[in-house]
Amino acid sequence: MKKLFLILLCFGLPLFGNTSQIEIVATSSNIATCVKQIGQSKVNVTVLIPPGICPGHYEVKPNDIKKLYNNGILLYHGWEGFIDDISKAASGSGARIIQVDVKGNWLIPAVQTLAAEKITEILSSIDPENKKFYEKNFALYKNHMTALDRKVKTIVSANKIKDIPVISSVMQKELLEYLGLKVIGCFGRDEEITPGMITQLIGDAEKYNVKLIVSNLQSGTSTGEMLAKQVHKFHVVLSNFPGGLQGTDNIENTLLKNLQIIIDSLKASR
Repeated sequence: MKKLFLILLCFGLPLFGNTSQIEIVATSSNIATCVKQIGQSKVNVTVLIPPGICPGHYEVKPNDIKKLYNNGILLYHGWEGFIDDISKAASGSGARIIQVDVKGNWLIPAVQTLAAEKITEILSSIDPENKKFYEKNFALYKNHMTALDRKVKTIVSANKIKDIPVISSVMQKELLEYLGLKVIGCFGRDEEITPGMITQLIGDAEKYNVKLIVSNLQSGTSTGEMLAKQVHKFHVVLSNFPGGLQGTDNIENTLLKNLQIIIDSLKASR
């Protein structure tokens, strides 16, 4: 990383973009889509981690550091394991590395609203001249999230999926509970699973008559597929990040796509 830092300095790469837009590198598509909603025409966002892969398995590449040096601003969640390496490589460069410290599943409207509020504060701090612009966009987006929450609850009620028992990836538990489903048991990433865990989950699936086995796209699907086969239940794959599934370019589309996958699978299983 130190050698890479020196090379970048020797190349004289700019710390910030030359356009009127604020150039931002976001570690995830969750951050990126939220920044776009608040920043609109004032920002240009680059996503570091592809939305379809496990963030925990992502390894920083030299070009990622180059992006940061070109853009100057990196926004991250706090769970990324590579931030220390980037911070060391960018030390003394003037690049700004800012945590968007919002816990919870960002697809849940209430959590997304908190994230948008935090990002509004960050953008207003970076670009105080356009503070009112960002705050106006936040107010509109907050209302949109409130409406989305009502829409989701209406769909859940109409399709009578509340309290239906499922087993899921731990990464999908919070979202599924928000949607009203009853999560009986959870499993981690494929590489974390032991035979004992599998035996327990199979027993729980049979005991509670679970209707679906739910995997998280970014964490791997092998465990979910195997469990579904063992207990003869439908296996579904959801995504926690916009862009992970086709037609999910923002938070609303991702949430509604996940919900529709669940509804369609429950109907097919009846």
